[in-house]
Amino acid sequence: MKAARRLLRAPSFAFAALLTLALGIGAATAVFEVVDAVLLSPLPYPDAGRLVGLSHTLAVSGISEVDQSDASYLYYRGASHVFTDIGAYSAGAVNLGAVDGAGAGDDARPERAGAARITPSVLSVLRAAPIRGRAFAADDDVPGAAPVVLIGERLWRTTYGADPGIVGRRIRVDGVAREVVGIMPAAFAFPDASTELWLPSGIDPMHTESATFDWQAVARLRDGVTPASAGAELTRLLPRLPESFPGRLTASAIAVTQMRAVVRPLRDIVVGDVGRVLWVVLGAVGFVLLIACANVANLFLVRAEGRQREMAVRRALGAGRPAMLGEFLGEAAVVAALGGALGLVLAALGVHLLRTLGAGMNVPRITEVHLSLPVLAFAVVVTALAALLVAAVPALRSGAISPAAALAGSGRSATVGRERRRARSLLVAAQVALALVLLAGAGLMARSFARLRSVRPGFDPAHALALRVSLPEPSYRTPESVAEFDIRAVDGIAALPGVEAVGIASKLPLDAEGKQDTAVWVEDHPLRPHEMPGIHPVAYVSAGFFRAMGIPLVAGRTFDRVDPARAPLDVVVSRALAERYWKGESAIGKRIRLNPRSPWSTVIGVAGDVRGAALEQPPEQMVYCPLVAAQGAGRWTPRDVAIVVRARGAVSSIEGPVRATVRELDPAIPVYRSRPLDALVSRASARTSFTLLLLGIASAMSLALGAVGIYGVISYTVSLRTREIGVRLALGARPADVRRMVSRQALALAAAGVVAGLAGAAVLTRLLAALLYEVSPTDPVTLGGAALLLLLVAVAASWLPARRASAVDPGIALRGE
Repeated sequence: MKAARRLLRAPSFAFAALLTLALGIGAATAVFEVVDAVLLSPLPYPDAGRLVGLSHTLAVSGISEVDQSDASYLYYRGASHVFTDIGAYSAGAVNLGAVDGAGAGDDARPERAGAARITPSVLSVLRAAPIRGRAFAADDDVPGAAPVVLIGERLWRTTYGADPGIVGRRIRVDGVAREVVGIMPAAFAFPDASTELWLPSGIDPMHTESATFDWQAVARLRDGVTPASAGAELTRLLPRLPESFPGRLTASAIAVTQMRAVVRPLRDIVVGDVGRVLWVVLGAVGFVLLIACANVANLFLVRAEGRQREMAVRRALGAGRPAMLGEFLGEAAVVAALGGALGLVLAALGVHLLRTLGAGMNVPRITEVHLSLPVLAFAVVVTALAALLVAAVPALRSGAISPAAALAGSGRSATVGRERRRARSLLVAAQVALALVLLAGAGLMARSFARLRSVRPGFDPAHALALRVSLPEPSYRTPESVAEFDIRAVDGIAALPGVEAVGIASKLPLDAEGKQDTAVWVEDHPLRPHEMPGIHPVAYVSAGFFRAMGIPLVAGRTFDRVDPARAPLDVVVSRALAERYWKGESAIGKRIRLNPRSPWSTVIGVAGDVRGAALEQPPEQMVYCPLVAAQGAGRWTPRDVAIVVRARGAVSSIEGPVRATVRELDPAIPVYRSRPLDALVSRASARTSFTLLLLGIASAMSLALGAVGIYGVISYTVSLRTREIGVRLALGARPADVRRMVSRQALALAAAGVVAGLAGAAVLTRLLAALLYEVSPTDPVTLGGAALLLLLVAVAASWLPARRASAVDPGIALRGE
């Protein structure tokens, strides 16, 4: 192939062009591979486009959206006509024990596994079937039914050694022996990839609660029905829900809260808001690809100028312009094809990095990322477009210069030189403009990240460890038995060397597990007719929790030591909640309750504010209840809790002894999610750091490519002006004057790109608005800093050519001409 042979005669040029394109194509392909798997590919269920999720919106302070109650699920399933079927599910986790009769012995370590409670209709809605055994039948999900379970193929292979006899045997799930009736395929990751087994929902149509929205629903639309029309029908049906399922959700409550049904595509629910991040990153690497193409086009333009006299002679001898264009396109195609092939290799490495980073920030469907036909098609299209972009500029510029002009000046006439410089300068200015947009985006994310890192979470994460345990109901049937375990755990851990404080809580700040939002009635703020109480997050905590977490006490006191036989009517509230209801007065002695049928609880303390959900959100208006709390006429203690341990030294020194202490109390209870509190804070800013890292890599690549482009243009311009520089020096110009002249040219070139880039950044950075924290998308400091950095890079890139120009010997330069 002639094009390949010509490139082999210029190996340095070919290598530089190939590597530059490979970086651009590889980065774009890697990010597109993630975008395709997460955002574009349908969910792995038949006819997945008709799958939707159901929820409700509310106009209530403290909460804007709720899922389904068991009553609303049953009501919609029976009354609506827009779905083929509806299923209800609730995601969580369970303690997984040994197979009954397997002889595992007392040393078998229990596991914590992701699980979901589902109605049998979930599988029919998703059209999913086990690879072994059977699915749930309607009789499996009625009160008093024999306990059964479905397990996932991954769990079957890793935990049970792919034993074909597992179907029909019993395994321990939260202490209950359940018969394995089927094995679901590995591709069935519902509700999410962490789910490894499924239990019957246990919904009892005879005993429902319409105001407890702790179920999610998935449905399949009938042909011709849209999510919007389905949502309209459910909203029309909603006011009649209390007639079919009387309970705490009344018709007046539905009207006052402006409750509406919402139907959204299931894929949108699964993906969440991560799509915005991925589209921004894809746009960023698209800019990198354009900059790479501009750089390689500049290389091809230099190569074309070096062959200008040869091309002029061939044109004068009758060679047609199409043939000339074909040569440029052929060389560009070879370089682009090889760059695309190498780019796919780099993309594979990039995808591995993205999957690792994505798993850290819980990117949904990240495990589904793989090389697919759409990704290959994208790589081919990108490679073809790169070849066209790379070949277009030099081909058009060479075709625009007449053979006579090229031959008359040996390709160096003033007009020809200006045309060449203009084409190369435009390419470099475009690179600078694109690089500035990326730098501005990365700068905005960096400032946002810095603001997030400066946010105080409200607790002291240093030297503190958190781990979770879940007590199964068959082994701990009463609140007293749960509380006794908590007491023994606290006492045993507190006695360990190096432990400063120990506390227990149902939920930790910046952690979604254990989250519970509850209506709160305030005694001295009576509700007006039809007014709804405020919704606030509630945590059940032990006496040592605040000290172990490092949450300051603003006023009053905390709880006494846990007493299994006593449920004190005391609560501690956060400063934000106290200021909402009792601004300007003391909250101590005020009374609230979490249930209209429960007795009033007295506020005994005010704790410092914590960021409960995310660092970028305001402090939560928290209610802290004692670990053994009054509930109606009885007592209640949470079974799923976090144990927080504050160490006098390094956390790593106490983690092993703490886990061992808990295991000694009950070897059947797994200890899971053991991590320093620092990890909670880092995880809270994971999405921002993920975006910052990828934008930072893209902007660093664009900055490097832009610097190379400026260096190349200035170096080439100096070579064209060697005679002029020699004359200037011969006439008395100082070397410093020559260096300033060359640097001014580089600055002018960069300034043109900066002006265009600032205009583009002012528009495009608005796409980052939803990802920023306390930073404007048009922040002048960031935009100005990006512009200044590029101008400094331009000066640095011109330093070597300027130094070389100032060292020109006038006599040699003039004789050479």
